[in-house]
Amino acid sequence: TFSIPAVQLTDAGSFTVVVTNGASSVESAPAVLIVTTTPVSPSITTQPVSTTVIVGNPVQLSVVAAGSSPLSYQWRKDGSPIAGATSASYSLAAATAADAGSYTVFVSNAVGNVTSDPAVITVFTPPSIVTPPAAQLSIAGSTATFSVVAICTAPLSFQWLKN
Repeated sequence: TFSIPAVQLTDAGSFTVVVTNGASSVESAPAVLIVTTTPVSPSITTQPVSTTVIVGNPVQLSVVAAGSSPLSYQWRKDGSPIAGATSASYSLAAATAADAGSYTVFVSNAVGNVTSDPAVITVFTPPSIVTPPAAQLSIAGSTATFSVVAICTAPLSFQWLKN
């Protein structure tokens, strides 16, 4: 790491690092330091992205924001704040159907605030047969009708198979 305590206007510039060992050396891409005397309101440079997840799987949303430090974050689901969701990313270890919705993040600092574009989490529930087809005894020439009751995230389709 390299730190500049008490940054001054003259510290602005492009910084690189050269890493060397007995074999060779490599130089990093430049990191630009912009120094301003005026605090900067937050802005979102990378919006959270909508995603689809199957029930029980993990899901993560993230945002990249710029502006004067410190930046504060508050994630919201369908407009309501999520308790404890106060970092640049929001994670669910195992998504449930109740987690489906529209998520935004409110980013603020001492100068202002900004709200991200919504990212929609869609949660799919795998199909489950609630009532299986029942065995039947039919007379030749009559109609035999099988039915099934299944639940899952729509749309669902059915394919009947014989043997």
